[in-house]
Amino acid sequence: MDQPASSALTFAIAGAAVVSLIVLFLLFQKHIDGQPLLAYEPRRVPPWNFAAPLLLLAPVFLAGRLPSTASDPDPHAQAVLWSGLVQTTSSGVPPAAAYAAAATLSACDGLIDAWAKAGAMPLLLLQSAAVSITLTAACYALLRLVFGATRHDLGLPADARQFLKDVGIGATAFAASLAPVYLLLFVLNMIFKTDEGHPLIQELVVDHSPAMMIAAALTAVVAAPLDEETAFRLALQGWLERRAALARAPAAPPPAESHAPPEPAPDGPIAAADRIAPPLEPQPAPPPSGWAPVILSGALFGLAHLGHGLSPAPLILLGIILGYLYQRTHRITPCIACHTLFNAYTFLMLTLQFSSR
Repeated sequence: MDQPASSALTFAIAGAAVVSLIVLFLLFQKHIDGQPLLAYEPRRVPPWNFAAPLLLLAPVFLAGRLPSTASDPDPHAQAVLWSGLVQTTSSGVPPAAAYAAAATLSACDGLIDAWAKAGAMPLLLLQSAAVSITLTAACYALLRLVFGATRHDLGLPADARQFLKDVGIGATAFAASLAPVYLLLFVLNMIFKTDEGHPLIQELVVDHSPAMMIAAALTAVVAAPLDEETAFRLALQGWLERRAALARAPAAPPPAESHAPPEPAPDGPIAAADRIAPPLEPQPAPPPSGWAPVILSGALFGLAHLGHGLSPAPLILLGIILGYLYQRTHRITPCIACHTLFNAYTFLMLTLQFSSR
């Protein structure tokens, strides 16, 4: 039983590496041929102001000021951590903050111990995922009702055909990102040799029962991409692009005053038609806002995962890739698809690794 699982793990890693390198080669070939990796699709600037990303991301920055108790390896502290995650994950707070939340939850020691002994952690994860998905939907409703955002502003596909196209874009970006992201993580692990990792993975090492695996998969593969892409790409990067576009927009010159007498209008039906103003042409969209919004949103995306060991560094790279997808398409579906596939692949590796033990 262990040998087939181990072979499947090796095949999944080797196959993913080969596919990733092939996709990277094709994209590089496209680049040297002078073609854009992804065509830029213009849009109007997003209508929301700084309040939208602030509402979604403020807990991340506030959590960084709390003292950390992540060094406590006691199993009871892990139970406290997961209780805190229910309160914090849906708001985008990194797991390091959930460790800090353990101090405020110490009054619930007996209840948390009972939950842990009763195997209620899968239920807590499912509740956290449900809250996260609900808040993500509420964010879209907020942007629509408060700021008047349209479907186009929210980055939603127009129809099933565009949805499938976006999924294909996300799948291509996922394949291209596998090799560089995991290579960076491998190199960092070789240099720093840390045992610290993602709290969810650490919990799954202890308990990878079917119920726990299903709950963790729903949290990592469904809830996390929806929540994080909405916060970091749609709300934050969208607002940053708005600021950059408005800053680059040239000011309209004042109309020049003319003292020349107006020319008499010619007569006749043809001349009258000439006096009719031509229909207004659609104004071109502002040029791409540059790399600053992409890099900043990607960096904050990685830093939001502090407490996950060495993951923040490769996740910054992944965040920049996701930001590039959003900048070029201005749709959120490619970002969610890429993020979902990346987490699903990581979860598949964990599943195969547990099966080989």
